[in-house]
Amino acid sequence: MTAGIANIPFTYYYKNPSSNPAAPFMPSDLLIDSLLCTLQEFPILVSCLVVNGSGHGFVIVDGDNPNMPDIQESQSSVHYRTIETANFSWSAVPDSVVTVFPCPTADISGALQLLNVNIVRLQDNSSLILFANIPHYVMDGRSYGMFMQRWAEVCRCMCGDSTAEPPTRHYEFNHRAVGRALPYEMAEMSPTLKHYFATQNAFGDHMSWLSPEARGKYLIGDAVRIPARTHTFHITHAAIASIRERIAGASHTDNRVSDNDILCALISHAIARGIADYNSLPENKELWGRPTQMSESAQSGAGSEFTSFVAFDMRPRIGLLDANFVGGRVVVVPVPHTMSSLSRTDNAAKMLSTATAGIRAMVDGLTGPFVNLMDYVLSLGAGGNMHFWGQVMSQPQKVLISNQTRFGLYKCDFGNGVPRWVSALLAAMTNLAAILSLNPESDGYDVYLSVESHVMEGILTNELWNGHARLMY
Repeated sequence: MTAGIANIPFTYYYKNPSSNPAAPFMPSDLLIDSLLCTLQEFPILVSCLVVNGSGHGFVIVDGDNPNMPDIQESQSSVHYRTIETANFSWSAVPDSVVTVFPCPTADISGALQLLNVNIVRLQDNSSLILFANIPHYVMDGRSYGMFMQRWAEVCRCMCGDSTAEPPTRHYEFNHRAVGRALPYEMAEMSPTLKHYFATQNAFGDHMSWLSPEARGKYLIGDAVRIPARTHTFHITHAAIASIRERIAGASHTDNRVSDNDILCALISHAIARGIADYNSLPENKELWGRPTQMSESAQSGAGSEFTSFVAFDMRPRIGLLDANFVGGRVVVVPVPHTMSSLSRTDNAAKMLSTATAGIRAMVDGLTGPFVNLMDYVLSLGAGGNMHFWGQVMSQPQKVLISNQTRFGLYKCDFGNGVPRWVSALLAAMTNLAAILSLNPESDGYDVYLSVESHVMEGILTNELWNGHARLMY
């Protein structure tokens, strides 16, 4: 739904359990053969994207001329030990692994492929790095996880002398399944939603009529102009419990506060505080005798707003989880905060209590009638979606948060075990945060932050953030 202009790119690190370089380990031909078999169950990934005269996007599957995925293979002189010793830091990973930009773009032939795969075998067959990307245009993160798990399942059944047939799975690609699950009632559009989805802007008007290929070219140019600095942090379950205990007595919260509520509040505070610290520097308060754009937002005091845009899967809200629906069922919901309140550090318990309550109130509002409203708004054409992104991009004080813990990426066992680590992109857009897929060997959550460099400097010196989050790389 509203996440359509981004890619879903992940890198999987698999360790060879054998010390013998000649021992079979995730053979490339097996990976590719099993991928081609899996694509027969996911025809949407060999389709073509088109935009009609009203701005609606469609996928068209042409059996005689499929849009085949981009599959690359290479060998690297880097050994797995080097990457493991560096705690899977991007600095130790071969540069050739990632083959896409943060936004979907066409290749040199002008075609926009809907699946990008790169198989990189490390020195002495010590490891295999698998990079897989799917544009949000065709599916969301939960669907991505279903595809990757099915690919791995098919591959396991094709390993060695195995004659086992993959278990039968049914995947629903027809949007009518969503329509059947929607309730009759429809929620009213709030002023906040009207501002983001029903307010025209130049960006939305322009992007609505561009082809997906042209959109990618435009967005990549825009993203490059503001380079991002990225880090991954670890927040333990014990740290989450300590925050929950600190805010338990506050009147803003109740017993239904989830880990996601707390993580979203803590992330929002860290980025808001980083922006506020930068805005408060003397050199940013005045430039050539006139206030800078950033300091104007800082000087507006209590009226200055910071918005957390939180991505949510709509399936659980309309009873669609068991249908294995593959497509876009994610909606990004704005949660406004007062900048002066969210960035404060003098009363952390009150600040986190207020921020967590705002996130929880938004979650409680994600009812079936609300999903029906969003489905209707976004079905009117590309305008609502692109006007939304126009409003988002025009706001400097924000964060887009995606919770990926239920994607199941650590279940992707191709026959030699699950990945030791799954990472997001090094180079991404700014004002982006992701709560990464749950690692079964972890004692908490891994959080990915991609922000402007000066904001990251503030995060790395934020005592509240660093008291609960450990820098991984």
